[in-house]
Amino acid sequence: MRGRDVAILVGAIALVVLFFGLLGGGMMMGWGMFGPGMMGWGGYGFNPFAWIAMLVFWALIIGGLALLVVWLVREVLPAAGVPVGPPHALDVLKARYARGEITRDQYEEMKREIES
Repeated sequence: MRGRDVAILVGAIALVVLFFGLLGGGMMMGWGMFGPGMMGWGGYGFNPFAWIAMLVFWALIIGGLALLVVWLVREVLPAAGVPVGPPHALDVLKARYARGEITRDQYEEMKREIES
């Protein structure tokens, strides 16, 4: 993984832990079975923020899985669009001339033969 990907993953995990804590640690009724009752103290059992936190929690889970799949596909599959094949003859000739393996006259003569 690249540094940016690691930072995104750590941030997503931190947000999941934060929102899981906001949801009451996984307890459905807030205080649990032996607490003050189903509606809690004062009857404020419905919390709209908990619904928002739940939606964000599941969005992070699904988004994290999607990012994981994208990352795995990019790492496993070879890069698309990069032609893999033998180099063109003129490119090989230019490389040989650049390395000093052939003289200028040899280069010009071979170039004419390739282009004809």
